[in-house]
Amino acid sequence: MAKSSVSRKELESDPRFRINPEALDSLFRTHQIYSYELTEIPVGKIRRYKNQKLSLLTDTDNYRYLVNPDSDENKAAYQRYCKDATNTKDNAGRSEEMFQALMTQFQKEPYDPQKGIIIVDQYNCILDGLHRSCIFLRLFGADHPLTVLRMTIQHGNRIKLLHPLFELKQALFHRSR
Repeated sequence: MAKSSVSRKELESDPRFRINPEALDSLFRTHQIYSYELTEIPVGKIRRYKNQKLSLLTDTDNYRYLVNPDSDENKAAYQRYCKDATNTKDNAGRSEEMFQALMTQFQKEPYDPQKGIIIVDQYNCILDGLHRSCIFLRLFGADHPLTVLRMTIQHGNRIKLLHPLFELKQALFHRSR
């Protein structure tokens, strides 16, 4: 893997935001980071790319659980998410209770990037902050502006192909409504 253009020290010392140290470790372990910018996007524009699939936040197990935590299907799916090895690397204590506590916290306190910034890539795919993004989508709706850290990272060809097709599909869906 080629060297990143952005250093860890540069990200850690930027006073405009804070990145969870475990998330930062993961980012540098798995990605080349070429640049970053603090920007504002509607929360509904955030996507998730996992297992070679690009999806809306509303299609994630996290969001479905948040919308209907009493559903056995949603609860089981979210529990599987919490136990997945890729999700426990930066937070081994993920649980339904922690997610509900985070929701309660954000109902009381405004989002503060200096406490923990939501990170997306150049395609607005979530790199860190899936739970927080889902909470904001649930509380404020898809058009709510959200300050994020957008990183330009190296991607494989698959996402470069999927992203424009996904955007076209979304545009056609909204036009047909």
